[in-house]
Amino acid sequence: MPSEAEAAFSLPVNVRRLPKKGQMLLFEASKEQREQIARDYNLISIESFNAEGLVAPWKRDGVKLTGHVKAQVTQPCAVSGEPLSAVVDEAVEVLFLPEGSRLARPATDADGEIVFDPMGDDLPEPFVGDSIDLAQSWLEFFDLGLDPHARIEGAEFDRSGLNLSQDSPFSVLADMKPSLKNS
Repeated sequence: MPSEAEAAFSLPVNVRRLPKKGQMLLFEASKEQREQIARDYNLISIESFNAEGLVAPWKRDGVKLTGHVKAQVTQPCAVSGEPLSAVVDEAVEVLFLPEGSRLARPATDADGEIVFDPMGDDLPEPFVGDSIDLAQSWLEFFDLGLDPHARIEGAEFDRSGLNLSQDSPFSVLADMKPSLKNS
């Protein structure tokens, strides 16, 4: 994944000038931007990449982005490497809070231990200054929508060049287990 400085596009939004009801943003990547995104995510090509979102004030000084990222991509089959068409359609919801905001502090229990719920909401993204760049968030959700194990139906891994008679590391460890108990 590219860093913010290397991202294929940038969409800065001034958070101090947001209307109370928010601002709707629509983005369609150019051919050059789609080519850069395809290189960044090891795809063969991206036929379309669109993002839409409502950027609105949240609580006192936070910002909330809700929307969608949609793309039509061609990626390599994880087994054969052949081109495979895929669709990305990811809902986007991100909270941004100014760095140091009290709302960004993680929840703690009575003993002061940080409570983390792996199934809970994501932590807010911190920002510095008066603007946020939505490109990074949309690219993160695009990445989440890609299937890293995309496979053409019926594709099978060619095992003809493998030496399957060789012991696996796990069978070697299993054989060592009785001798370790006797030590």
